[in-house]
Amino acid sequence: MKKIAVIGGGPAGMIASYIASENAEVTLIEKNEKLGKKLYITGKGRCNLTNLCEPQDFLKNVVNGERFIKGAIYRITPEYVKNFFEESGLPLKTERGNRVFPESD
Repeated sequence: MKKIAVIGGGPAGMIASYIASENAEVTLIEKNEKLGKKLYITGKGRCNLTNLCEPQDFLKNVVNGERFIKGAIYRITPEYVKNFFEESGLPLKTERGNRVFPESD
């Protein structure tokens, strides 16, 4: 079996590790004391995974990097993100403001 190292345990590193683990032995390396530290603090510690709004509404609130975000938000939609986590076995709930959280908070 292949061995892969992923550097960085933020959201992208965790998802990359998860997907790669289907075909390889993965080691995830993170300098912080826990994985997803910044993701964890979103939504007051409940892990706000996405917001089910239209891309144009989302882009109205982007301060910097709109060009990069615009390409990404149309390729990987909030619905795609929600489906990814639910199909991976994480039950989700949508709350006020269309914010999406794990059911477990």
